[in-house]
Amino acid sequence: MLEVIFARTSMFQFKQFAISDQNTAMKIGTDGILLGSWVDCTQANEILDIGTGTGVIAIMCAQKNQHATITALELDEGAVKDANHNVENCPWSNRIQVVHTSLQLFEQETEKKYDCIISNPPFFENSQKANNEGRLKARHTDTLHYTDLMRYAERHLTEKGMLSLILPTEQGYQCIEKSMGFNLSPIRICKVHPIPSKPAHRILISLTRSADNLTLEETQLIIETGVVRHEYTTDYQRVCKDFYLKF
Repeated sequence: MLEVIFARTSMFQFKQFAISDQNTAMKIGTDGILLGSWVDCTQANEILDIGTGTGVIAIMCAQKNQHATITALELDEGAVKDANHNVENCPWSNRIQVVHTSLQLFEQETEKKYDCIISNPPFFENSQKANNEGRLKARHTDTLHYTDLMRYAERHLTEKGMLSLILPTEQGYQCIEKSMGFNLSPIRICKVHPIPSKPAHRILISLTRSADNLTLEETQLIIETGVVRHEYTTDYQRVCKDFYLKF
């Protein structure tokens, strides 16, 4: 799906920036790029990307929003190296700050509020753990669960701010069900299918502090046509067209 240039390191070339993931445990993938393409951050002044990894979502938000200040949190040291490199070499480096810390420690250090909080969080629960510590942190919910994100959003979203996530479908609906306990409500939901004949395997969610008088937007997105491998649907190309070279 990604346009890749192989040299000494793998560089993923997008239309306006490039991403290196040589040091991070979890490599760049469809979930993060889809979330960065789908999220509505155009009106935000302050954006927080939690668990930024390579920094790709933070950089995508900077491309979509030409005035916002973006803070990108990351716990893994290798990922921080990649994120700093990628941010420094993108056109919007003056508006993005990479912070090497956990969400829990970050909250102790600042009471700042954000118009847009976004995360592609770890989602493996009760499954075999990876041997690599960095990969474990990136893949499993031990250090960052979607409930941690909602708890943080309840305290740090602006009045009309939104928390946007991508999760496996089952966990996504659990997240939506639990959101009321954090004084949050879904405002946008998109079910993501790999091909037309397969059930949704991911769900994109935007939660807001107050959904009074707002209409819930529910959509679905199919990634590939299912006819030929890597033949992408028109809808998927429309969502990601500002980033993928081939779109």
